[in-house]
Amino acid sequence: MVMAMTDQAAIWDGISMGWFEGGHHIYPLLAQFEDTDAGGIVYHANYVNFAERGRTAMLRCLGVEMNDLVIRDEAIVITKMQIEFKKPTFMGDQIVVQTIPQNLGATKLTLKQLVQGQDGEIRASLDVQGAFVSDNKPIRIPQDVRDKIEQKMTASGQAS
Repeated sequence: MVMAMTDQAAIWDGISMGWFEGGHHIYPLLAQFEDTDAGGIVYHANYVNFAERGRTAMLRCLGVEMNDLVIRDEAIVITKMQIEFKKPTFMGDQIVVQTIPQNLGATKLTLKQLVQGQDGEIRASLDVQGAFVSDNKPIRIPQDVRDKIEQKMTASGQAS
C-alpha cells in the first residue's frame, strides 16, 4: 500500500512530535525488546528515557528545537525528578507519554509526566523539574521558549 505524501508527513509528525490534547502533550511509543529485562518487563530506568522523549517531543511540537537551543548555548537540565511506578509495562505494549506543564517560573519549568498503557492505566508517574542554563549557569527561560509554553498553558486554562 502506497500512502500519499501528506499522509506520510502526518504519520512522521505524530512519531517525531506527538500532539496536544488540551494542555496535555501526547507522545506514543511501543515498548521494544531493548527496553525490557530478561523477563520481558520494561526495565525501570527506561521510564526516564520515555519521559525524556516525551519532553523533547513536546518542545518540538511547540516549535522549540533542542538543536537550536544548543546553537544558542542554551539548554534545559533536569534538576529534580520523582518517579512512582504503578504497574509493569511489557515488551510490545503500546504506551503513551503524557506531558503536562505545571509551573513556569523565571528559570525553571515543572512538568507532570504520565506513562500510560493503551488501556489508560498509569504505568509510571513522574514529577520533573528542569532549569534553563547557558555556559552551565542558570539563566531565565528564553523569552521565545517562555512565550510558546505560556501560550499552550493559557490555551488549556492552566496558570503559568
